[in-house]
Amino acid sequence: MIYVKGTQSLPYLMELPDGRLNLVIELESDAVNTLFAEKNLGGRHTMKRGWISGANPKAIVYESNNESTILSIRFAIGGFYALTKIPMSEIIHPGLEIELLLGSSFNKLYQKLINETDIDCIFQHIEEYFRHYIPEDNFETSITAFVDNNLDQPIDWLVRKSGYSQKHLIHTLKKQTGFSPKYLQRLRRFHQVLDHIQQYDNEIRWTEITYQYGYYDQAHFIKEFIHFTGLSPVAYSEVHAASKHNKLFKDIKLL
Repeated sequence: MIYVKGTQSLPYLMELPDGRLNLVIELESDAVNTLFAEKNLGGRHTMKRGWISGANPKAIVYESNNESTILSIRFAIGGFYALTKIPMSEIIHPGLEIELLLGSSFNKLYQKLINETDIDCIFQHIEEYFRHYIPEDNFETSITAFVDNNLDQPIDWLVRKSGYSQKHLIHTLKKQTGFSPKYLQRLRRFHQVLDHIQQYDNEIRWTEITYQYGYYDQAHFIKEFIHFTGLSPVAYSEVHAASKHNKLFKDIKLL
């Protein structure tokens, strides 16, 4: 869980997909947040109180909001389904209001959160709420965790070790994560590239990255990068460098 008060001095903030789901709660009851789900600031959604993000296949963009106080609850791959048994197919777009999924129980939780001034107590309220969702120790949930832990292996290896047919494995993963094993592998590789960019910063050699991470050629690498971010690798690295020179969040706390 992450608590953030305020924002960076950039007009927009990008959230990149990685196969995991975030439940985002706005603790300022009057604040309105704006999310764009498509390139060039299309697919506009406005949200209050609480919404889902992170389960989207491509990057989404938030409009910076200095009046915002955000609590983000980040689930492991398949974790939200394991707790709630809500299929990812019901989460039809980023920005979906969490009340539509969790109902009146979330409304009661929200009132506790906005009336609480101590951050540690806010975290405790969240923990207590999700303790009521007791995950079942079933085989399908274990398979999702197994795939997540072995995404570096070939698809046929994952299918064979799972004991499922390829069709059934894909169905299971899409129900619990929203993605096929192949797409999860693409997301994993993409984030390995992002880690590389952050590590080497101004010493990036794009050709080396292309082949080090198993892309067919540079055109394939660029196409994949644009698919997930809407930006070319060079443009993304420039944005990343610029963001480091902006002020940090006014208040941030992790649990």
